[in-house]
Amino acid sequence: MSKIIALSCGTKNGQCETFIRAAAMGAEEYGIETEIIQAMALNVQPFPGSPRDDVGWILKKTCVEDYGLIIAVPCYHVRANGIFFSINERMNPVFSRQMDILKKTRVGAVIGVGGSGYDGWASLTNVMTQIFIQHTRKLVDQIQVNFCGLREWNLWMQQGGPLTSHTHLNRIIDTPYEHARDLWGEQDSAAEFYRKAIERAKELGRNVARAMNMPIEEVKYLGEESAVSCPVCHSNVLIVPEDLPYVGCPVCWIRGTITVDNGKMKVEWNNEDVKLPRFSYEGVIHHLDWLQRDGDRRREQQKELDEIKKSVSSFGRIITPDKE
Repeated sequence: MSKIIALSCGTKNGQCETFIRAAAMGAEEYGIETEIIQAMALNVQPFPGSPRDDVGWILKKTCVEDYGLIIAVPCYHVRANGIFFSINERMNPVFSRQMDILKKTRVGAVIGVGGSGYDGWASLTNVMTQIFIQHTRKLVDQIQVNFCGLREWNLWMQQGGPLTSHTHLNRIIDTPYEHARDLWGEQDSAAEFYRKAIERAKELGRNVARAMNMPIEEVKYLGEESAVSCPVCHSNVLIVPEDLPYVGCPVCWIRGTITVDNGKMKVEWNNEDVKLPRFSYEGVIHHLDWLQRDGDRRREQQKELDEIKKSVSSFGRIITPDKE
């Protein structure tokens, strides 16, 4: 791998692009150049069909070509933005033509950029971006930059020290604005926070560049993580499919069991699942086979299914802007 392809899903010359450029600066120290795709400046449609749609080209550059990958995605409302999803939703046909890209012989990283990010306002950004990157890359690093600037809501600011253990005691929403910034002690100024975020993005670029020169089996995750982070995508969002103590990662579907040791919660992850996560080569092959078989099962009953659908088709009224 001789270069990094960086996909910016934010505005042209916006914060996503700024952090990508900082990462490119770090990668350049190792002789790795970075090429940036400004998704918002291109023709990105949620469905194929537009003759000038650029999503196919974006997917070729980010999924197929043999380079490192950095994705920067903004959070406008809790999760990754719509431009990112318009690209992500159209990636499946790429695999049916080139399944080998699922073997993860390349590396990548994620940068989430939140507007505020306090009280979990950006908590689903990187989790959802992982759905894209986990198909084709081994994750090296990820950061979430929350412009509230609070150390407690920027995990990367706690590197090298004990992780925050008190945000569950107080919510910013319950705190007058003039007291929010000293709720947990002295905080950085906006300028100092920005400088630190830029430096952290540079380090992300260095981490990707170094990993590109290593055998893939020796690549390790170098980003921050909590005690309950998934061992594959390193996200700390858990799903409870039935009841505690059983949990799972909503991205990789690695299952685990919550345990408590001296008052500290941790997850005992299923090591067999780690060997075969959802987006592994074998996992996707299984999924495609399942969809085919289950589609055949339903098609055998298609006439009856159509009748059920028809039984509700006369209810509700379609409205449009010009015929309300």
